[in-house]
Amino acid sequence: MKPGEARSSWGFLPALLLAALAGCATDRARVEKSLMAERSPSAVSAGVSEQYLVGCPDVIELQVPNRPELSGNHAVEPDGRIALGEYGRLRVEGQPLMEIARQVAAETGTDPEQVKARVAEFRSQYVLLFGQVIGWQRTVAYQGQETVLELLQRVGGITKGAEPEDIHVVRAHIGDSQRPEVFRVDLKAIVVNHDEKTNIRVLPYDQIYVGATRQYRVEKVLPPWLRRVYQAVWDTHPAPREAATARAPLRSRWVAGPRVGMAREETGGEE
Repeated sequence: MKPGEARSSWGFLPALLLAALAGCATDRARVEKSLMAERSPSAVSAGVSEQYLVGCPDVIELQVPNRPELSGNHAVEPDGRIALGEYGRLRVEGQPLMEIARQVAAETGTDPEQVKARVAEFRSQYVLLFGQVIGWQRTVAYQGQETVLELLQRVGGITKGAEPEDIHVVRAHIGDSQRPEVFRVDLKAIVVNHDEKTNIRVLPYDQIYVGATRQYRVEKVLPPWLRRVYQAVWDTHPAPREAATARAPLRSRWVAGPRVGMAREETGGEE
């Protein structure tokens, strides 16, 4: 073999590398498309708001008919209470919105079904996101027992470098003396095959890890000149929305005592 021939064989390596990694990009693209296409119009699904337990420093918005001085935002103070003017201070910490609405109605002599309550700003609890999620690693407000799918939809989805079959939820059981648990989430099965077995409900302080695809891991070790070619072939350029992390305060649905109302749904900055 001539020296020149030996050197020329290296030119085939990029092509061989790209060919060896074929087969995954299409499936991952289907997952990303289905993930956001199936997004519920509401930020918090029915039943999630009912289960949310209020705490300090959440902000609750009340609507009390014929009581304009009580209608509006009420911050949950460090003692777990909200101020109700002449009706004193009502303890709300650790209670669901439906029960808060019922207590406000009882204190003010109002029809329970006419009093509405919602969380105007979620501040007391959070979950942690790691890995290939839109906006990268950060904490986000806990809004109730959303599923993993609902949470990922709320934060904007996954990046182009995400591996849908490599998602885990770590539950540390902070303060309850239980052993930590790890749950595997198969996002591909959930959004493509509609298999909900791994679509668990998120609890406060859960940690959600979204792993990276083999293509993404390879891209990170390539030299800059080859990385650009690689990104063009595999369409792994970060999407504009992946860099957007700022969101307005999160707000939930109205809840009326003793049943959930049909109120509007809002997310930060969106209608």
